[in-house]
Amino acid sequence: MLFKKVDLKDKIAQGDVFHRTMLVNAREQARVLYISEDNQGIPHVHYERTLIGTCYKELQGVRVLAIDAFAKDFHVH
Repeated sequence: MLFKKVDLKDKIAQGDVFHRTMLVNAREQARVLYISEDNQGIPHVHYERTLIGTCYKELQGVRVLAIDAFAKDFHVH
């Protein structure tokens, strides 16, 4: 059986919004700003992080994660 490797850059694009549930009673929202490559050619996702709770929505600033780590944390399918 052959498996085709999925290119995560095809699944994550500027403007996309992803969520993940946190251990505390909150969710984290990530709005993708852009994807760039570092000097070794590893793609990184630059995203705006927002913490969402039952009675609040708080902007947490811009974060950067390698695309593989981002896809794992935010369950990109």
